[in-house]
Amino acid sequence: MHVYENSNEVPEEIKGWSWGAFGLTFYWSIGNKVYLGLLILLAGVPVIGWIFAIIWKIVMGLKGNEWAWKNGSYKSLEEYKKVQDSWKVPGIVAFAFAIIGVVACIIFFIFFAAMASTIYNYDTY
Repeated sequence: MHVYENSNEVPEEIKGWSWGAFGLTFYWSIGNKVYLGLLILLAGVPVIGWIFAIIWKIVMGLKGNEWAWKNGSYKSLEEYKKVQDSWKVPGIVAFAFAIIGVVACIIFFIFFAAMASTIYNYDTY
């Protein structure tokens, strides 16, 4: 077991995608002391907020592991991996629910657009 003295030294095994940072950006950021992730709150900005949120979630997924390692006080790589593994499944589930929600909204919109079209066409005869 290698103990890393310098938290700025990021082991190669850590670099890569973080489902926790991507799927649960707000909560993961607080839990891992990566407060830069709280920029996700800018998603509430009208018009461009959701575009920023999508881009920011991808950035968090790509860089989250490195930032968490640098901001954490982990005694070993194994400890770090154990903590991050606990975020993996909830992050994937949160992402899946987001996709399901988007698909449901699209279906809802199509259904009611079709209904409105049918009602409008019915009234014109």
